[in-house]
Amino acid sequence: MRYSWPMLDQTNPLGPAASTVRHVGRHNRRVILHALRVHGNLSRAELARFTGLTPQAVANIVDTLMTAGLVREAGRRKAQRGQPPIAIEIANDGGYAVGVLIDATSFHAVAAGIGGELIEMREGPVPDAIEADWLDFVAGIHTEFGVRFGADRCLGIGLVTPGPFDIDWPGVPTPGAIPQLQVRGIADQLAARTGTEVLLENDAYAAALGEKLYGQATEFSDFFYIYVGEGVGGGIVIRGEPYRGTRGNAGEFGHLIVDPNGPQCYCGNRGCLGEYLSLRSMRDFLRDAEAAGEDRDRAMDRWVARASDALSVGIAGIENLFDPEIVVIGGAAPVPLLERLAGELGELRASVRQDVGRQRLRVSALGERSAALGASALPILAAINV
Repeated sequence: MRYSWPMLDQTNPLGPAASTVRHVGRHNRRVILHALRVHGNLSRAELARFTGLTPQAVANIVDTLMTAGLVREAGRRKAQRGQPPIAIEIANDGGYAVGVLIDATSFHAVAAGIGGELIEMREGPVPDAIEADWLDFVAGIHTEFGVRFGADRCLGIGLVTPGPFDIDWPGVPTPGAIPQLQVRGIADQLAARTGTEVLLENDAYAAALGEKLYGQATEFSDFFYIYVGEGVGGGIVIRGEPYRGTRGNAGEFGHLIVDPNGPQCYCGNRGCLGEYLSLRSMRDFLRDAEAAGEDRDRAMDRWVARASDALSVGIAGIENLFDPEIVVIGGAAPVPLLERLAGELGELRASVRQDVGRQRLRVSALGERSAALGASALPILAAINV
């Protein structure tokens, strides 16, 4: 089996050829690290066999990762004959990363080791009096982890929040988003305040990464992640690599138009999927129904039927565009609600994946943790860009 490790897209001023070489180098380092993460420890020969890389490439990459303090030799194994091979393992004491998922109402924070093991997880509501002190709040989380686990061992902060970034929708901000954090320049400000590298991504991108590392998609290289929260987002993973788009705003699944004559969306279009599927749309639907005297349970049944029908249109479109192995639905919405929506779909609409049947759609068991887990992986992935 060959392994693929998700990547961070970075521009390279040296041109396409140099960028391709650097891309391959980063990819191969991540392949090695992922194989070690899955198997615990492997010899150089085993790494070559599992990853499909040449023995010389493996030897060079292991040397590079050892110099960076990310892997180490774990001693010689017993062998029936010949020189016993030296096992290589992830240096779990080489550092940790902080992942923070934050929106206008709540946060999830994770400290994770280089091998992906969880060290600590925190979550809770955002203080009512936070106002504009978002940088102080995130910096405080970093400081608290640093006190317990060593600030000098922190590889960086992965900050995840609803996107898109550096985009002005007409009229109103993205539901659940924090306008001050929807500017990519905020990462530099937070890095200056904390003294560590900061990587900013949207929640759906990070959730797809978390699902790849910890959830339903660990064995898949091509999948689409649907993030259901105050809005609706999407994470695209192609050949094991999350696709970010030109400015990191790819995957705005909630703005896929499912009915051009549908309700007005804050983006300026009509009939966007998020106007049917998001938690915000659910609350608005139930509020209006109850105001009209309808029973809440009956209204909820109608919303689920309406939302799942729109979701079915969206899934068929995504499958026809990307031909993914699976589609995973998760996010901030409660897992029982996601399971109810998935169950209401019945037979999925026809698409290029219809021969797979219901197995092509899976419900995430990670819930909102998927984005926080993915956030913690961002600095670790960046650290491999040595």
